[in-house]
Amino acid sequence: MAHIYDYAIIGSGLTGLSIAAALSRETKNIALIEAADVPFGVNRKVNFPTGPMNNGLRFVPDSVSAEKALRFLSNLINVEVVQDACEESPITYEGGNFKPFLGFGDTPPAFYEEFSYFTGSKRLNLAAEPFQWTQMLFEKFQGDFLPRSYVTKFHQEGERVSHITINGSKTLHAQNFIFAGTVKDLSLLLPEDAISIRARTKLAKNTYWTALCLDICHAKPVTDSTAMHVLNGTTQDEIGPCVGKFHAPVETEGETLQASQWMTFIEQEVTEDSEVVGMALKKIKRQIKRAYPEALDNLKLERIFVAPIIAGNGDIKLSANMTMPELENLWIASATVNDQKNLLGSLLQAEMIVASLGFKVEASEETSAPPEETLPEAAL
Repeated sequence: MAHIYDYAIIGSGLTGLSIAAALSRETKNIALIEAADVPFGVNRKVNFPTGPMNNGLRFVPDSVSAEKALRFLSNLINVEVVQDACEESPITYEGGNFKPFLGFGDTPPAFYEEFSYFTGSKRLNLAAEPFQWTQMLFEKFQGDFLPRSYVTKFHQEGERVSHITINGSKTLHAQNFIFAGTVKDLSLLLPEDAISIRARTKLAKNTYWTALCLDICHAKPVTDSTAMHVLNGTTQDEIGPCVGKFHAPVETEGETLQASQWMTFIEQEVTEDSEVVGMALKKIKRQIKRAYPEALDNLKLERIFVAPIIAGNGDIKLSANMTMPELENLWIASATVNDQKNLLGSLLQAEMIVASLGFKVEASEETSAPPEETLPEAAL
């Protein structure tokens, strides 16, 4: 007889891992299903000449929503993740000078909702970075981790998902299914009777954004500014603005190096178009050089990271408890269905799913400082 899991979680990024860690307090009979070779999603560790850092630009605004999201995370991993809060307006470069960024006026970029997440004047400085969050969450998970496993179909019996097909042939049964993957994929994965043709088409054709990230290791210190930079140049074009920041300079092997991380968004439909990606990267570098003429001289390293369908309109009709209306045991945990963006959307959607399943994550008696390393290298 086939094994039946209590929970099958599809996707082991920040949202999926948060849910997996929470449910592991109640049961070990969990399948954590991941298409990639390793967990962590986009929030994994990157080894850089300046030291370990996040896989692309990360930012947490100081807000009520952020406080709620990070309290949920801290309770899960028993680590205080916030160091302090600060207020520092983002800056832009105009007319040969840096100025406070005051917005886009009447010409916001098409991806304004995603972009504006990074332009708040109040931010939280973190004691533990997002790449450490996912490592610590994975340590809390107790169950079966199934890497290199692509879910290719949900199967329905009555108003429930009975099982899923993995890699086109393997069958996995569970009492409850939690989808923390790309919401657009639901247009292909859901059973025929679970969603209308109109809703399926809308899911497939909604606007989704790909994050295009450029991480740079500069051969010498460029600036001591800790502000978020919004750079766009003087002429409007089809490639929008970029946002980025410089990290503190680091002494290593007799050199003083400085890392910076930059991001812009392109429509998901053109993610595979190397010409569009190339144009966007060139614009980022052109704007960095415009603001800091010597910043790109003798670079130690450039790293490009593309995160497809990382953001956008995940509009799908769900029940109040975040299940599909026609499938009472399928919870949709995709971050893009949450009102909040980015890291906050991931954490708050995870918290909502955990609460809908009837669980509450309480803080342990002891909350510690984040460890320097939370997983052995073999696990990374």
